[in-house]
Amino acid sequence: MSEKPMTVAEMARMGGLARAKAHSKAQLRKWGKEGGGPVSLVRKALARLEALLHRGKSQVECAKVFGVSARTVGRAVVQIKADSTAKTPLNGPTARWD
Repeated sequence: MSEKPMTVAEMARMGGLARAKAHSKAQLRKWGKEGGGPVSLVRKALARLEALLHRGKSQVECAKVFGVSARTVGRAVVQIKADSTAKTPLNGPTARWD
């Protein structure tokens, strides 16, 4: 009989070791900091998404319009909310301190 088949974890460890031997520590760090995949929704799409949500569309409906998952739209909504609170001035005519 042959050896036991490798587990996914064992294969992943082997791939990680091969990658570590093939590339410098600096390059690996750079890749680790950049991380993630390409952006699914660009700035124009975020603006359009915000408009659709203000018109009453659900996140699932918006996801179908853009061809992305509802989870991606949910993350974009969090980003839109964070951007809008960052743009709100802390003082001025719209600030309320009550």
